[in-house]
Amino acid sequence: MAKLSTELFVLCDHASVSQEQKLSIIGVFDQFFVANLPTTWPRMFLVAVLKGEPGQEYSLKLKLIPPEKGQPEFPAKELNLRLGQNGKANLLTELVNFPLQHAGLYRFEILADNQKVGELGFKVNKTTATYGGQDLAGKKVSN
Repeated sequence: MAKLSTELFVLCDHASVSQEQKLSIIGVFDQFFVANLPTTWPRMFLVAVLKGEPGQEYSLKLKLIPPEKGQPEFPAKELNLRLGQNGKANLLTELVNFPLQHAGLYRFEILADNQKVGELGFKVNKTTATYGGQDLAGKKVSN
């Protein structure tokens, strides 16, 4: 049996799969800039393209690991995924009101048989709120 791997693993603003099974991904990102913590992110998609043995079914676990040890982990999500005849499958998960508790580097992991298949890191940054290119004290802000 071919080893399962990820060809693509991203967070994005929107994703969909057409009737022809074509994957569309809009607005890929890996950082959040928020003024206040904790907060929630209104809507995003987690997308992975997995590759392995054609027609094979895999039991997967999706985990989210917080930035620091000692912080509560989110419960792992159990998934079953059957690959197509080309040995690939798209995995799309819509995340609504996603909690961002702390600043730092979070990691999503996909595991099959307790072996890591893919990993995606994203960073949460606490920033000062700006208005019209200025921070709240009126100082000009630029990227």
